[in-house]
Amino acid sequence: MTCMKSKSSMENDLYEEQQFPSGLLTGICFNIASKKDTEKISVLAVDAVSDLSDPKLGVPNLSNECLTCGAKDTKNCEGHFGFIDFPFTIVHPFFLSEAAKILNKICPGCKSIKQELQVKLDGDSAFDHNQPRGCKYCVGNSTEWYPTVKFKVSTNELFKKSAIIVEVNEKLPKKSKTESLRSLPADFWDFIPKDDNQEESNMKPNRRVLSHAQVHYLLKSVDLKFIKKFVSRTDSLFLNCFPVTPNYHRVCEITHTLPQQLFFDERTRAYKKLVGFTGTANELGSRVLDCLKFSKLSSGKSSNNVLASAQQKNGTDPSSSSGLRWIKDVVLGKRSDHCFRMVVVGDPYIKLSEIGIPCHIAEQLQISESLNRWNFDKFIVDCTLSFIEKGKVYIRRKGELVCVHHVNELQIGDTMYRPLNNGDTVLINRPPSIHQHSLIALSVKVLPITSVVSINPLCCSPLRGDFDGDCLHGYVSQSIDARVELSELVALDRQVIDGQNGRNLLSLSQDSLTAAHLIMEDGVSLNLFQLQQLQMFCPYQFPLPAIIKAPSLNGSVWTGKQLFSMLLPPGFDYVFPSNGVHVSNGEILSSEGSFWLCDNDGNLFHSLVKHCRGKVVDFLYAAQEVLCEWLSMQGLSVSLSDLYLCSNSHSRKNMMDEINFGLKEEEQTSNFKLLMIDSCQDFLAKGGEENSVVLDVEHFYYEKQKSAALCQVSADAFKQVFRDIQTLVYKYASKDNSFLVMFNAGSKGNLLKLVQHSMCLGLQHSMVPLSFRIPRQLSCASWNNRKAHDSVQKVENSPEHAGSYIPYAVVENSFLVGLNPFECFVHSVASRDSSFSANADLPGTLNRRLMFLMRDLYTAYDGTVRNAYGNQLIQFSYNINKDKSTPNSSTHDLFSESVDDDDAIGGQPVGSWSASAISEVAYSALDQPISLLQTSPLLNLKNILECGSRKHNSDTTWSIFFSGKLGRRTHGFEYGALEVKNHLERLIFSDIVSTVMITFSPQTCSKTHFSPWVCHFHLCKEIVKRRGLTVHSIMSSLHKRCNSSETESESNLPNLQMLSDDCSVVETQKEDNDAFCITVAIPEIYKTPLALDSVRNSFIPFILQTVVKGFPEIKKVDILWNDQTKVSRRHHGSFSELYLRVAMSAGCDTTDLESLISNDCVQMTDLIDWSRSHPDNVHDIVLAFGIEAGWKYFLESLEVAISDVGKSIHPQHLVLVADSLSATGEFVGLNARGIARQREHASVSSPFMQACFSNPGACFLNAAKAGVVDNLKGNLDALAWGNVPSTGTGGHFDILYSGKMPELEKPVDFNSLMGRQTISDKQNVKAETHECNSMSDNSGAQPVYKCGGLAMEGLKKLESKNNSVLKRVWTPNDILNLSHALKQILHKYPINQMVNDQDKSILMMALYFHPRREEKFGIGAKDVHAIKVVCHPKYQNTRCFEVERNDGTTEDISYHKCVIAALEIIDPKRAEAYKSKWLQNCNS
Repeated sequence: MTCMKSKSSMENDLYEEQQFPSGLLTGICFNIASKKDTEKISVLAVDAVSDLSDPKLGVPNLSNECLTCGAKDTKNCEGHFGFIDFPFTIVHPFFLSEAAKILNKICPGCKSIKQELQVKLDGDSAFDHNQPRGCKYCVGNSTEWYPTVKFKVSTNELFKKSAIIVEVNEKLPKKSKTESLRSLPADFWDFIPKDDNQEESNMKPNRRVLSHAQVHYLLKSVDLKFIKKFVSRTDSLFLNCFPVTPNYHRVCEITHTLPQQLFFDERTRAYKKLVGFTGTANELGSRVLDCLKFSKLSSGKSSNNVLASAQQKNGTDPSSSSGLRWIKDVVLGKRSDHCFRMVVVGDPYIKLSEIGIPCHIAEQLQISESLNRWNFDKFIVDCTLSFIEKGKVYIRRKGELVCVHHVNELQIGDTMYRPLNNGDTVLINRPPSIHQHSLIALSVKVLPITSVVSINPLCCSPLRGDFDGDCLHGYVSQSIDARVELSELVALDRQVIDGQNGRNLLSLSQDSLTAAHLIMEDGVSLNLFQLQQLQMFCPYQFPLPAIIKAPSLNGSVWTGKQLFSMLLPPGFDYVFPSNGVHVSNGEILSSEGSFWLCDNDGNLFHSLVKHCRGKVVDFLYAAQEVLCEWLSMQGLSVSLSDLYLCSNSHSRKNMMDEINFGLKEEEQTSNFKLLMIDSCQDFLAKGGEENSVVLDVEHFYYEKQKSAALCQVSADAFKQVFRDIQTLVYKYASKDNSFLVMFNAGSKGNLLKLVQHSMCLGLQHSMVPLSFRIPRQLSCASWNNRKAHDSVQKVENSPEHAGSYIPYAVVENSFLVGLNPFECFVHSVASRDSSFSANADLPGTLNRRLMFLMRDLYTAYDGTVRNAYGNQLIQFSYNINKDKSTPNSSTHDLFSESVDDDDAIGGQPVGSWSASAISEVAYSALDQPISLLQTSPLLNLKNILECGSRKHNSDTTWSIFFSGKLGRRTHGFEYGALEVKNHLERLIFSDIVSTVMITFSPQTCSKTHFSPWVCHFHLCKEIVKRRGLTVHSIMSSLHKRCNSSETESESNLPNLQMLSDDCSVVETQKEDNDAFCITVAIPEIYKTPLALDSVRNSFIPFILQTVVKGFPEIKKVDILWNDQTKVSRRHHGSFSELYLRVAMSAGCDTTDLESLISNDCVQMTDLIDWSRSHPDNVHDIVLAFGIEAGWKYFLESLEVAISDVGKSIHPQHLVLVADSLSATGEFVGLNARGIARQREHASVSSPFMQACFSNPGACFLNAAKAGVVDNLKGNLDALAWGNVPSTGTGGHFDILYSGKMPELEKPVDFNSLMGRQTISDKQNVKAETHECNSMSDNSGAQPVYKCGGLAMEGLKKLESKNNSVLKRVWTPNDILNLSHALKQILHKYPINQMVNDQDKSILMMALYFHPRREEKFGIGAKDVHAIKVVCHPKYQNTRCFEVERNDGTTEDISYHKCVIAALEIIDPKRAEAYKSKWLQNCNS
């Protein structure tokens, strides 16, 4: 389906134009409207409720007509404003907080500024102490107490935050000797004037709720210069009236019944409460605040936070529903009639740079073209048809639309609108456009198809699409500048290098890649007939045969490699050592496999791009034609026998037996690996024998579904065995298996899918926890038994029943054999991609944030990278220099060869390129599987990009690397990691306590009064010994904890009595006596009995939180494995190591972990390599080591995150992202706050851009209150407001004058130049190469140039062509256009006047089709001296042409006979219709 208007409606919209003054928008000034501004834009003063729907406010209304401008629809009138006058002045609700700040800065009595008064009093040493220094509120009174006051905005419960409250800011003096200083003076509140409308409930002894009139009185005496420090415009501080929006903004429903009714929104209901208001000013302010909450930039009732809280719980950004959608749809969204949207299909028979558009769609799409002498005759024919259909044609002349009723009214320079033709350029994209090459300019090829557009299948790679229903958006450019930019910047031959990674953008794929793989195999031969059939598509001649004479083939033989060599250009050399590929002078000397043809580093097409640049597009098209034709000759089909893999049932049985044996081996290996986990070592100690492990398989199957660690170990073990199962495909499948052929070629599919369909479905596990566990035997009977067993446990309240389970199962059957119902259920549950459902919107969010951060970065003409906002310098040079320190030098070497020297031109949007490169990686990460013990690659990328911002209450982690000295010892790193972990990680007393008991044991003989409640802490000896603790160290930590209880607890417990003697309770409970007890007696302070609840709820939790070992700041220490091959490629080989991840508590100083450890234990510092250890947050690294260290860490982490996704990105993009986030000297997070902070540091104001990013209502309001001026310097600003972006071709540049005076040439008129009659030989040659176009332009003179241009040369070419060739060159429309042109020539000249050379050429072309051509020409075309217009010899009132030969003889000619003869060749049906119409006109 197409999203496009019909031609008639589109023309109506195009030709209906309203006259508005035009200008260039250079900036927007944000302000709060004053009363003068409101009345200026209003047309009606709303005095009654009925006036809110007055017809003067625009349509829709009951009269269906706007009484202000006379419009009858919203297309011509968007409405007009009105205003409501208030009975009294109120403080503007937007400035309540500012008014409170001003009042707090001044003295309420004398209105002096407090700060200035204090400086004056402190600096005047000669001040007379007998004179008063200020009012009683400033300096106080010796006899009475005048405390300070504080002004603040009222709460939501009191006037809905629309009033100002003043209250006493000091407490009453406690130690006052006089009664007068114990209460407020009687005249304390005299600085507030009395208001008769003020309610008594608002007047309390220590607080007053001010009316708006009282606030106005307090502010009117304040210096205006001081007020302007808080409010940009003082006339906006108070509100006298309120604007009423037009009807069009408030009508939400119109009934079609009689009488017609209008239904208005909530805003109108709020307006009704303001009209004729008779209450107090505070009530009016509350109602005005309610009206201000209704806006297009807010979610409606802002006071209702239920929706916002629900969105926050769901993880939804509240800004998306608070006006951001309206900004996108109305402000940023642009409407265009010159576009289309259609489903795309593949067509390998059109060129890569073409797009096939249905003919009926091409006729409806219009393109503008300026009228000149070159195309004048062509447009005459188009306009003639339009005049016949409509009677008039609209053109644009000097910027205005003009209605033309006759052809003679057309003028050179007019802008005409014609249908889309062959060769026109359109811009296409497949949404979402997330990378640099998603916008491509293609040439139009009009095809007789319907409903779909077609492109070459090789173009799917840059568009990141396929043909399963994808849609393409197309845009038709209307200006010459846009067309030139499309052809020079985004045409396909200009985008042959992928800007993301520097590789080739296009390569063979699908069937062509499969054919290339097959044709490069040894033993492929072609005979002469086959080679001649394929040579038609090859750009170069075929070489000598490899075998000159083969008796078995009855002729010469060529190899498949020779056929592929016919596609390579001469002089092309290429080497791919890993596959033994060597190409010399365009000839393949040796090759093995087809890996060098796939999209990999150093592939063939990457070298071809370097060799022939844009011509590689033609090479790929020729290669596609040849390879697909060869594949169709050879044949390639897929059937069920390819899924069966084996040639017979016996081989199939052997293969399945090997698979079953491998699965059993996997299960046994997995169970033994599970024994190495800490949680299962106890089972190993109990069993001891191998048989016990094998017999309890059900136990392991149950445990691995409860623990993520066990499940991950089992999954890793299965993958190792399953790789061996996959290799059985090559053992049992034949070489001609179609699936294997496509897989080996790299065109389609993968080996895992083939194994799952044909051999074994394999492991099924997921991250989504389930409320039930899956039985080991995947059958319905096992499931029923498991369900019955769980029901019994539920009745018995067994603890085994509770909890969640991780799906884990191995399906032994394949899709070919079939799955039972329960296996299908397990497969459907385990195949749910939880990461995609939870993070589906994350790539779009990252893309949007990156674009807002970097879209305005461009390369200046001095080679630097700058920001369009404020011309901020980001990089001194965009290209990465060889001497620049990069975290990955080998990566730079990989991409350095692909850097184009031509890319040094200024104005390039390098910021958008980098943002789109990172965004594409984020979208690719959605398809990555997530490990149970590792974070998602997508979430890891998000965390790295947001690492500049850290929450204050979040934990901080450090990565601790070990010294190389540990490698001298056997397992030195392992022992060192355990020792450091055991020393650093804090151990809480509750972790080693197994039981806590409280006993009642009164103590009467002791001098110290102890509480009868004695606490018993039972500790396991084995755990204490394993942790390296002693009883003395534990009790010492407890005493230290209690001694510090004054600062940590309300109770002071300095004299606790602790004993570690044998406990009778322990002896009775533990027969083997593997536990000991620490008894704690609590002293009673001031002989006050200690309650049992206090012991249970306060004392015991306090003691259990005691840190008995390690650092209190360190919460946890994990031993991890660091794969250095992923982190950096600078190290040759595979170098990996152990390291520690240290998690520190929030709130502690985490920037200097080295000093924290060295102060406690010097031996630990010798084991750690502090030169490589660092915090895991950029913010902490910058604080600890500086911005340069943080920049390097961020760049290295970003590279690792991208490599985890499996993508390669040019280092320039990564460096630019790092420089963008740290441009102000500190790293900021990739979010709205970080971007705003960067703009603030750069002293750049961009409220419009900030509003388009998030929370537009708040952004516009803050900008209006501050009176900010947005100069609209960004690309988004320019596109939204109709300006040309300052980057790209619209960028600014300086002209440097060399001092030499250039010699001016004689000016040439462009229209005269385009209308010259002579045509150069070069143009003739170019026209000759395009003589086989399937459709010509709609002009009469155009067919002349199809076959050479001039009459003599054109006739020679026509004589050399047969009728079949003429049908390909000419179309029926060409003949009809020729007929119209001949008719115009016949009536253009007076009688007996010779035609000019141009018209003579057209006539000579027409004479070729005359039935008696030889008789009319004479000896030949050279014998024709001239052609003139004469009266017919038989019909005196009829004109005809007369040919005058060189010998003086003449012949009359009827051009109708020429047209009829031409139509009989091209279209016989039209010839009969034309002939009957002509004879009918002759008879009449």
